[in-house]
Amino acid sequence: MKIKLESVEKHLKEKLKNSEFKEAYELERVKVALAQKIAEIRDEHSLTQSELAKRMNVSQQFISQIESGEGNPTLETLSKLAQSLNTSIRISFSKKSCRSGCLKVA
Repeated sequence: MKIKLESVEKHLKEKLKNSEFKEAYELERVKVALAQKIAEIRDEHSLTQSELAKRMNVSQQFISQIESGEGNPTLETLSKLAQSLNTSIRISFSKKSCRSGCLKVA
């Protein structure tokens, strides 16, 4: 049985009316966006998870958890990660202009 994308979007729109669900959904969406950006930057530097882990003096599994959106990396961890990738961190807050909220990870 195939589920139409239209049905999924309709279902999500309905679920987002629930404030608890919406809060959890937004948090997961932000975590996934951050995790994807970290993996993207590591890849741009042509590093494996193991190589980045060695630079940060952590395990490869720790990097894998960060890149899969598991856990909540602290600002200290993010700062150490940025330093290891010779990048900087920029955090910004802006008014929502999307229906279900927007996140831009630069």
